[in-house]
Amino acid sequence: MGRSGYSLAVMEHTQTPQIRSRRPWLLLALIMALAFILRLERPTLAEFKRDEATVARLAQAIAYEGYLPAVGVDASMGIANFPLTLYLMALPIRLWPDPLAAVLFTMLLNALAVWGCYMLGKAYFGTRVGLIAALLFAVNPWAVLYARKIWCQNMPWATLIFFAAMFATFVEGRRWFLVLACVSGAAMIGLHLSGLAAIPILGLAILLYRDRVSLKVLVVGMLAALITVSPYILHDAQNGWENVRGVFNYAGGSGTFSWDAIRYAFTIAGSYGIPGQAGAFHAQFEKSVLNLWWMNHAMTGLIVLGIVYALVQAFRGETQKQRRSFGLLLLWFCVPIALQLRPSTATQPHYFIMLYPTQFLFVAILLSQGLKRLPRHQLSLGAIKFTLPGAVLIAGLLLWSGWQISVIHQQRVYMTEHPATGGYGIPLRYTRAAAQHAKALADGTEIIVIGESARPFMTETPTVFEALLFGTPHRFTDGRAALPVPEGERTVYLVGPLYDDAGGALAPVLERLAAWESVTAGPVTRLADGVTYRTFVRAGVNRDDVIAGMQPLAAGIPFANNVVFAAYEAPEMATAGQEAEIWLAWWLRGLPPADVDYHFTVQLLDESGALRAQNDHVGFPADYWQTGDLVLSRFSIPIPADIEAGRYQLRAGMYSFPDITNVAVVNHQGTPVDDGVSLGTVEITTVP
Repeated sequence: MGRSGYSLAVMEHTQTPQIRSRRPWLLLALIMALAFILRLERPTLAEFKRDEATVARLAQAIAYEGYLPAVGVDASMGIANFPLTLYLMALPIRLWPDPLAAVLFTMLLNALAVWGCYMLGKAYFGTRVGLIAALLFAVNPWAVLYARKIWCQNMPWATLIFFAAMFATFVEGRRWFLVLACVSGAAMIGLHLSGLAAIPILGLAILLYRDRVSLKVLVVGMLAALITVSPYILHDAQNGWENVRGVFNYAGGSGTFSWDAIRYAFTIAGSYGIPGQAGAFHAQFEKSVLNLWWMNHAMTGLIVLGIVYALVQAFRGETQKQRRSFGLLLLWFCVPIALQLRPSTATQPHYFIMLYPTQFLFVAILLSQGLKRLPRHQLSLGAIKFTLPGAVLIAGLLLWSGWQISVIHQQRVYMTEHPATGGYGIPLRYTRAAAQHAKALADGTEIIVIGESARPFMTETPTVFEALLFGTPHRFTDGRAALPVPEGERTVYLVGPLYDDAGGALAPVLERLAAWESVTAGPVTRLADGVTYRTFVRAGVNRDDVIAGMQPLAAGIPFANNVVFAAYEAPEMATAGQEAEIWLAWWLRGLPPADVDYHFTVQLLDESGALRAQNDHVGFPADYWQTGDLVLSRFSIPIPADIEAGRYQLRAGMYSFPDITNVAVVNHQGTPVDDGVSLGTVEITTVP
């Protein structure tokens, strides 16, 4: 061999270990790239319903308005969560107030959890286990779905920090990591109340492996955890311990045994139930991907076998490190499930996010150990050398991963093609686009959001736009009952969601807007399935066209709360068994008393003054009122089918709520003179 050939041989020989040592990192880099792509791709397709919008809006309040909550949003069990999620989401929101910042931040953190899965698996079960578990975690459809939500949940990265500290404490004997376990356990609770499972997990670990516990360290850890949650506890103490009592009531409530906890633990490890996210199109969704749904059963079987193997190793492992590692893994998986076997309210799949990524670790350990025990005869295909079991394992992982990725892709196809009909609600893309159109038209002036409700944090549409219109003046109205026209030169109206071209329940208000000379139509945000958000611009200070054609009420009839009834529109005739539509125009000469809610009423009275029918509503809540507002309130009065034909009186008024006290009509001196206003009469006819 010549000198150059000898040098090449030596170089190849010396580089081979380096190449091999780099191979896991190359594979990890590919897995992480996959994790980031699946979680961050098309971020505006993320769910953005009332829960997500509430978190975003409260995070905006923390970041910009000095809001410092001691409690978070309500959990589905009716107990307030801890506020950590809100403070966490306030970090990206402070850099960029758009809710998309919180969505991207959540996706990023949850993608990094895949790296945490690898590191934990590698440290205690081997590199191959870390890689397989990370791959399974990266491509799991439910994990990807939850990774794109900004609502209150137990984020896997927090769970991984908790268990990394647990393994360091009880397996490696690094006692001061118990402080980190206590604090990160408190953080899990701070993210979602399902994190309370960290308490019995930590308690059982301390009992089982108490030789690793220093009393001094435990006291420090418990004090640190207590400080972490103390604002919530102090707030609850000041409010009669309502949340603590709620937790005990939930835990001690009369529940019945349910398999849901076990079922959900396995469901979220595969793609069971993902077609349900397509709502009415679930059957089409299921048929739109390669029919490998049976592989979910195979995954369940592997998890079960992995758990059995872990049980054996927890009791009969060759080393203490093995036994304790498997013992902690089993505590991680079993305790959250056991706590939900007799629920007093319905169990939800997201309660078990904290199990991630134990299911994948069980499978990875099983596959890795199985590969070691199978014959390792080396085969070759040209220059490629491999073992048959290794090739089968790689082929199986690639098949599973490819299929799971196709399920994730198809879900996003359905979110794009059928965004209003799935189990995910209208994605952020569309409501954000509608809000951006409205803000561009408004250019700093006010936006009136017209939907089928007017209360943020209570119903979906106003909550969503309360977050998306942050920083822009805006108010909400229930367009089925009220159409406000602010005093000023320019107002933008954002109407929707509209589920058909006619406008559905919002059709009457759309017809009014279209009829006004001062109003022009703006951009329309159209979803693929026909749902729309529409914008309108009213320009000019003259509002004569708003009440054109309505019957004026003298020079206006003032009420004691600064409301002035100005005009009305009522039919001359109506039919028994149908509805009569009445419009009432009123304006504000000043602000009403603070912290008082008002309901408007239009009543149908017979000749004796007896009430025969009425319609009451808020429509445009009093806490939104501004001096100079002109409002059209719509009343749809159901005419009784058994009413006698004849002429009936229409009468309008208002009352404070909930005390139901009539607001008086006053004269120019402010003296009460009546409790309502006559809107003329209507002739009722009956159907033969």
